[in-house]
Amino acid sequence: MDPLDVRVNGRPQAAIPVTSRLQYGDGLFETVVMDNGRLLLWPEHLERLVRGIERLGLDPIDPVILTAEAEGLAIKQGLAILKVMVVRGGLGRGYRPGPGASDRMMTTWPWSDRKIDDEAPVFWCRTRLARQPLLAGLKHMNRLEQILAQQEFTDPYWEGLMQDTQGWVVEGTMSNLFVVEQGVLTTPALDHAGVAGVMRGQVMKRAQGLGMAVRIDSLTSKRILEADEVFLSNSVMGVRPILRLGQRSWDRGPVMSQIADALRACGDAPAL
Repeated sequence: MDPLDVRVNGRPQAAIPVTSRLQYGDGLFETVVMDNGRLLLWPEHLERLVRGIERLGLDPIDPVILTAEAEGLAIKQGLAILKVMVVRGGLGRGYRPGPGASDRMMTTWPWSDRKIDDEAPVFWCRTRLARQPLLAGLKHMNRLEQILAQQEFTDPYWEGLMQDTQGWVVEGTMSNLFVVEQGVLTTPALDHAGVAGVMRGQVMKRAQGLGMAVRIDSLTSKRILEADEVFLSNSVMGVRPILRLGQRSWDRGPVMSQIADALRACGDAPAL
């Protein structure tokens, strides 16, 4: 699949120097849904990106410029995907970064026509997530763990769950995890590993708005298998249930359905 549009620092451009800090994955990215000119959850994506820039010590990028460029691309599209990347400035070889303004890169992509059956199973990945508090929560560009994990499974599996090196279940390869236990909605703590997804935050916000109890906790595989409902979230798919995981199966539950309705009603997810 080829991108629909490519911009580097606001200009149409399909190539960057091989000496860019991109060679080290020294940057951050956001995956944003464009829906008929709208950038879904753009304030939340922008807030996370700004926090990540501060934590990694990248040269700041003006949010007004970034927003204007993103909106300019969204106007051209119906339902599509925008990937926003911010890479540390400076060129050359070596881990120690030199001075230079951060590079901003944007690509737009067609909406996937792949249909995922809700009955499709989810895989337990063997690849473990390293525990690194300095990077935990960030959507940084170093995604080799997720790439290795996704190599472990093929159809009919559509997603895989990942544990960290101490055995705590953290997330999916491309999604955040939620379980429902006696009416309480719980998502794994991300203090040591994992990505704090924008949709994860919206799920908790909408659940609280519905009067649900929400908590963040460390989760074991046993606890997940004993849960009443299990589902996944990300900014593209919204929320999707896990109905089969290993030998365990679930019926479709009411909690995720209520949250999905709230996300669509509030414009957090496309009304597909």
